[in-house]
Amino acid sequence: MPALDLHVMLLYIQHTISFCGVLVIFFGVVVALYRYISYPFLKKTSDDELDINKIRLNLGRVLTLGLEFIVAADLIGTTTTPDYYSVGIVASIVLIRTLLSYTLNREINDISQQENKRLIKQNE
Repeated sequence: MPALDLHVMLLYIQHTISFCGVLVIFFGVVVALYRYISYPFLKKTSDDELDINKIRLNLGRVLTLGLEFIVAADLIGTTTTPDYYSVGIVASIVLIRTLLSYTLNREINDISQQENKRLIKQNE
């Protein structure tokens, strides 16, 4: 397989994975926005209450998943970049996205711990 064909194939793979990450984030935001907008109109009982923390928790999980797809695409992109400048830019983007994923995961864990405490108090 010629090097040019491999390069083009890797670019297609990179763009496809990146697009999948964007789709995951887009649909996650659409679902979260729908739940947030429809929240006041839903007739729920107190046991089946939909609250903002659940919406944030689900959105955070979706954002983290989408960012992981995009980081994977960036890593594939480093195989197609021939110079150190492009690799440095991609590395800094990966670092920023990794830090963002880390902070999102911490917030997700905090929200889920609060949710578990609330459920335990309700069951007592």
